Amino acid sequence: MLRFRSFRSRVVFFVLGLLALVQVAVFLTVDVTNARHARQQIADALEGGVRTFRRLVDARSAQLDASVRILAGDFAFKTALATRDVPTIQSVLQNHGSRVDADVMLLVSLERTPVADAAAEKPRPLNAALAALIETAEAQERASGALSFDGRPYQMIALPAAAPFPVGWLVTGFEMDDKLARELQQFTQLETSFIVRAGSAGRLVASSLPANQRAELARWFEAGMPVDAGMLSTELAGEEFLSRVVALGSGEGSVAVLVQRSLEKELRPFRELRLAVLLLSFGGLLLSAFGALFIARSVTRPVLELAAAARKVEKGSYDTPVKIDQQDELGLLAGAFNRMMRGLAERDKVRSLLGMVVSPAIAERLLSREATLGGEEREVTVLFSDLRGFTTFSESRPPKEVVGVLNDYFTRMSAAIEAHDGVVDKYIGDGIMALFGAPVAHEDDAGNALAASLAMQEALAAMNRDTAARGLPPLRMGIGIATATVIAGNLGSPQRLNYTVVGDGVNLAARLEGLCKPDALNASIIAAESTVKKARRKFDFKPLGSTPVRGKAEPVAVYEVLSASSSA
Repeated sequence: MLRFRSFRSRVVFFVLGLLALVQVAVFLTVDVTNARHARQQIADALEGGVRTFRRLVDARSAQLDASVRILAGDFAFKTALATRDVPTIQSVLQNHGSRVDADVMLLVSLERTPVADAAAEKPRPLNAALAALIETAEAQERASGALSFDGRPYQMIALPAAAPFPVGWLVTGFEMDDKLARELQQFTQLETSFIVRAGSAGRLVASSLPANQRAELARWFEAGMPVDAGMLSTELAGEEFLSRVVALGSGEGSVAVLVQRSLEKELRPFRELRLAVLLLSFGGLLLSAFGALFIARSVTRPVLELAAAARKVEKGSYDTPVKIDQQDELGLLAGAFNRMMRGLAERDKVRSLLGMVVSPAIAERLLSREATLGGEEREVTVLFSDLRGFTTFSESRPPKEVVGVLNDYFTRMSAAIEAHDGVVDKYIGDGIMALFGAPVAHEDDAGNALAASLAMQEALAAMNRDTAARGLPPLRMGIGIATATVIAGNLGSPQRLNYTVVGDGVNLAARLEGLCKPDALNASIIAAESTVKKARRKFDFKPLGSTPVRGKAEPVAVYEVLSASSSA
């Protein structure tokens, strides 16, 4: 068996080679050829139908011509003409018209005035088309043509009437009605319709089509389909027809004949051939299916294994490598996928360890870009907190208990800080340094810091209630907050980096935390004026005045943070 090392080669050979060659080439070629042949047959039939219609009209016109000449030579009729006996003339026209199956029998004076009408006691007036026919007869002593009279299409003949001298014109004709259209349809196997020209469009007056298709065809002509359109394609009630329009005259009121044949009906003889082609194509499809199954055995299994491994990776599992022993593109893909899983596992391990050492926001910043020494100036609100008397607390208790209390404290405080978009920069003994505005700035970092400080005090109160049940004394905490422009970035050495902030604002926050002690300002939370002014939310403050701060040349205005304002 011919084997391919390339997956792409197998797809091209089996799918395109067999499927395209057998199905597309054979089926489409035969189907297109049949459709083209059917259209040509319809075109030939339409041309033959037009010739048949013309011969039929000429034959009936010749028959009317002979009968009218007999009537014109009748002695009694000449006598009636000579005496201007209109009732007798009308009676003769009616009798003769019924014998020769004429739909119109008229006597028109030399002045082109209707004298007698076989169909009406009062002769119908001449329209422009009939007047033009008589004018032609005056020049040629005979005239015939298709024209509209009294709103209906007719094939008319005009001959002179003499008694013995010319006294008028005998006009006779047969109507092009539904009966004639059905006769032509049975004779030519073509749908036939008659149209009267009305402006640039036409009015359908007779047809062999069913009622629904006839109504749709009438709308086509009323919408502006020209009566001299020649060969055209129309869709009637969802069925496509090829049509031929032949004008039998020109000008307003002239008549045109439309012959049509359904393309769908014409294609019926080719359905057996199409079925044979479809069966042949189906055989080709089965043959191609065997080829596809051959390919599927070498593609489906590794693809499913890759998909299953990808779902495990999506859930965070990287310990199941893909085993595909193929030397093609899928084998290369499996190897690359396994290497990717190992890389993801190492990255998540680093991310997990880093997230335990630093804040998740700082870890994300370090992992999302190349870690280099350097920093940037940005406005940050710094929060320092410290427990009061924790050293004394620690000296009288076992280390394990002290570590447990301290870890519980750090867990609760970190949750309060992070809940207000803060970042724990570091733990310093029993103290915490937190940042608001670095590494990610928020809309109201100063307000977030103030809200976090209140949440920390509430969390400490809840912790004290829990530890009191174990007989432990309550803990007290002081918090200092300051807002300033600092340097934020990776500080340290190329081998060991620490994301933090440095600047006067950091020192000021630390100094304010120290002022919370009972021997200083004796407050739980002290905020610098810079933070109070930057906060967008409303809080209740107690002014503590301006106080000297170590490291500052001028006293600093400070406030005790009491609570979030009820009007905020």
